[in-house]
Amino acid sequence: MEKEGLAEFNVEILESCLVQPCLPDSPRSTLYLSNLDNQPAARVAVNMLLVYEGCANVLPDPAKTIRYALSKVLVYYYPLAGRLRKKEDGKFQVECTGEGVLFVETLVDKSLSILGDLEQLRPSFKQLVFRFPFDTAMEDVHPMVLQVNRFTCGGFVVGVTFYHILCDGRGVGKFLIDLGEMARGHVKLSIEPIWDRELLKPRNLLTQDLKLLEEKIESTSHSWEPPLYEESIQMSLILHSETIKYMKQRMIQECMDNCTTFEIVAALIWRAMTKALEIPVTQSTKNIFAVDVRRSFSPPLPNGYYGNCFVMACAEATINDVMNQPLSYIVNIIKKTKMSLNNKYLRSTIDMDQFPSSIISDQANIMLSDWRWLGYNEVDFGSGSSMNVFPMHWNENGINVSNFFMFVHPPKEKVDGFKIIAWMPLQKFQLFEMEVEATINQCITNDFKNQCNS
Repeated sequence: MEKEGLAEFNVEILESCLVQPCLPDSPRSTLYLSNLDNQPAARVAVNMLLVYEGCANVLPDPAKTIRYALSKVLVYYYPLAGRLRKKEDGKFQVECTGEGVLFVETLVDKSLSILGDLEQLRPSFKQLVFRFPFDTAMEDVHPMVLQVNRFTCGGFVVGVTFYHILCDGRGVGKFLIDLGEMARGHVKLSIEPIWDRELLKPRNLLTQDLKLLEEKIESTSHSWEPPLYEESIQMSLILHSETIKYMKQRMIQECMDNCTTFEIVAALIWRAMTKALEIPVTQSTKNIFAVDVRRSFSPPLPNGYYGNCFVMACAEATINDVMNQPLSYIVNIIKKTKMSLNNKYLRSTIDMDQFPSSIISDQANIMLSDWRWLGYNEVDFGSGSSMNVFPMHWNENGINVSNFFMFVHPPKEKVDGFKIIAWMPLQKFQLFEMEVEATINQCITNDFKNQCNS
């Protein structure tokens, strides 16, 4: 692996500026952020790379095109050009100042091939996104940053940094898709964005579901900090589409019910990681995963809503059950956990403003986030949709999230299937890979394949 400080390529910053909405009458106001926006899991910066092949005859100057499109799309997304402000109660709101989104243009001295298929995070990749110093307060940063990196081959990489408290993954996906529409010359957006965070305001206290209090959901202060872990690395592996097909057939047969790909892969990871961690079977373990609940409210939130609308679901089981019960047993635990996130539960959780946080600090637990349907692969600035999407996370000042997994699509025009990006110590990753393969082989025997194909 590449060592920190040994750059495989050099990135020259050509320009750094603030891009403001192109219309001068952008609203100046202070906007409410919901309790879902302010939940602990949203108080993080997220970095990712969108990779595009060279297409000089269609998009000769991607930085210029994207910068101009950004000024147009910010007319609709003007809160992203503002700043976060902390209130006396520790929660945040948005001050619409019109200051602008930070935009950086760079030139890279190599071709895109230097990145490979982005199978692991190498230190030099960090040059492709703008990073504020780790200890910078959220009030002092630009909540959205775009960095356009041009490579010698004509390809380019858009580095995106956003603060989750303003919008969730689907909201950022919509923003980037809309930015692409403007870059391709659209006069107006297909679906206009909706800010209206008041849709998720707490109800009158008398309407709270008191049963939820009895479940002893662990409350958290609004000064929550991520837990400390041993140093981990970012690696990935791919499950082929044929493997997923057989796994799904096996689980449907055993569960006597339909199963989603997410539920099956989440169960597979939970078992493999639990075995890799070698935790005593007397302990319990949790599988914490992000769930988009836009359609779970009654009525559902409107199309175009780009605020945070996810909750961290928590499936729980004993180590012994995760390791020794049939995989379909684990799938059903995950399925039931998802089904419990109904309108009554969600509204009560928002009313009480209590979200689990310390559950992620136990290294017997794992966390999952599914990026496959957030829209990042659809973003098209004029030269076609992105050929690869790569989330980035790294250890800063000893703080790191381990046992964390993201699901993304494999690189375009490469192998078809399911890409799992993992953060964990290298030795544990190697054990994890072995356990994934062992679990798959246990579920998909040659006899089962023959049965499915007969």
